[in-house]
Amino acid sequence: MGAMLLRRFAIVLLCLIGLIPAQIGLAQAPVVPVAAPKQAKARIFPSSDGTVIYIVGMMMEGSFHNFDAVLRSEPKARTVYLASSGGLTIEARMIAALVRKHKLNTYVEAYCASACTQIFASGQERILGREAKLGFHQATVLDGNGKPNGVRAPTERKLSSTTVFGVNGNDTLRLAYEMVGADQAFIDKALSFSPENMWQPTARELIEAKIVTRVADREELAPPPGVGGSRSTIKARLSSDPLWQRAFEKIPDVAERALDDIWLASNSGMDFDAAILAGRGVLVIAVTRVLATAPDELLDRSLRISAASARHQRERGYPGCVNTVGSEPAAVDATDKALLREEDGLIIDFLNTPGRQKPMNGEAAKKYLMKELFPTLAPKVRLGRIKDSESKCRLGFQTYEAIDELPANKRIKAYRALLSLPGLANAP
Repeated sequence: MGAMLLRRFAIVLLCLIGLIPAQIGLAQAPVVPVAAPKQAKARIFPSSDGTVIYIVGMMMEGSFHNFDAVLRSEPKARTVYLASSGGLTIEARMIAALVRKHKLNTYVEAYCASACTQIFASGQERILGREAKLGFHQATVLDGNGKPNGVRAPTERKLSSTTVFGVNGNDTLRLAYEMVGADQAFIDKALSFSPENMWQPTARELIEAKIVTRVADREELAPPPGVGGSRSTIKARLSSDPLWQRAFEKIPDVAERALDDIWLASNSGMDFDAAILAGRGVLVIAVTRVLATAPDELLDRSLRISAASARHQRERGYPGCVNTVGSEPAAVDATDKALLREEDGLIIDFLNTPGRQKPMNGEAAKKYLMKELFPTLAPKVRLGRIKDSESKCRLGFQTYEAIDELPANKRIKAYRALLSLPGLANAP
């Protein structure tokens, strides 16, 4: 198993157990995000009657100017409809300042997270849909290429409502929440979570914190064109697909979690097909956690798919490993689609297979891979340079290729060992 999202999973395991020693350059590393939603720059446009301004997607450079231009052209605007998983805190902060200045209301029917919460908190009336989610986390540091590079350290700096430039993103988030009267405990908690594990408070917690003024008892505004729609609508669309049919039947809890991810992503600016791939990753990870129990024949199929995906990525320069804030997911070409179909069939067959084998003992798996895999893998990569998420992702692909190139009598055992490593069951 390795096409698309699973390609990152091998390096997650390697880092979790310290399989590659720190002295050769790869220390115990943080877990690489497996299914972080990626979106393009926000679409900002008015409703047909000019009373609503929609912000759909990520706030990137220029979003403030786009919002300002739309607001100037729509004097009847009263509400900002937010469907966004965040973006640049400085852009969101400046949009929030305009929302506050013009005394606009803010409304979330599905999802608003990260920097988007600054804008939501700036509304006069702050309305949450019945199933809507707000997501909170620490501000992320970006490098010169727009790639995530850690989180902002907390500060004690106090801002005024007019301070905009040259400030820590956490300070701007803190100020937005302070200005609606949120208590210190809520703010501290909101800014304690990582982007990969953001906090989604309940509606009651949000009302008590004064972030939300009320929860709508029905959909009050027309959704923007191009979003995914209601959760039930999306489930109906998925249920026509054999993979999702079997997932809802065999692993319903996992399938429902995946459906939640698709609903949130497709209603915050992500292309619907890309949102399905992100949700599909939840199924892939769940199956991978128990794939070590599969019969040899299924493991052989899984390894062949993983290795084929890895080779295809290598031939194209590993486009699937690029993770830049605001970028679209890597294009899915004909080969990717064929591998996805093969992987779907594999997952369906695995879910239908009653017989299971015992996975390898964790320590035995670790020793076997150190003996058989590491000598093959080490010459392929410059391990001392594997420090960023893209390098770790590439190493994940190279791991699959290295296992596939082992002698026939060692391939499946090595793959089962990889899937049996300690920490897999608890990996995000």
